Amino acid sequence: MLNKDDVKIQFTKGKGPGGQHRNKTSSMVRATHKPTGIVVTVDGRDQHKNKAQALRELESRIVAFHEDVRAKQKKAHRDIKIKDRTVIRTYDFGRGVVKDHRTGKTASVKDILGKGKLDLLRS
Repeated sequence: MLNKDDVKIQFTKGKGPGGQHRNKTSSMVRATHKPTGIVVTVDGRDQHKNKAQALRELESRIVAFHEDVRAKQKKAHRDIKIKDRTVIRTYDFGRGVVKDHRTGKTASVKDILGKGKLDLLRS
């Protein structure tokens, strides 16, 4: 799923203990996704396994990043729709919840309708 042109891969010498092998081989892999700037570093003994692991981790982080962006856009769109309408409260009888869109608070339908406690929704 990753476009190879969007990924920059660098090989460097690893950090930490390891002696002669660590000082001679460039087995640490740093994969950077250019469009998003996400960086993944994997430091192990085998360069090929490190590269494969770094690409898997980079792909999962990119998917998570895009899901987060979509969720934020969806929330912003929903907030705009709520502000454009004159809806003050939403009653969800299936879940037994009342939500006040002005304050963002939720309360039980039983408390609101049965006991008349509208102050539960006020800020």
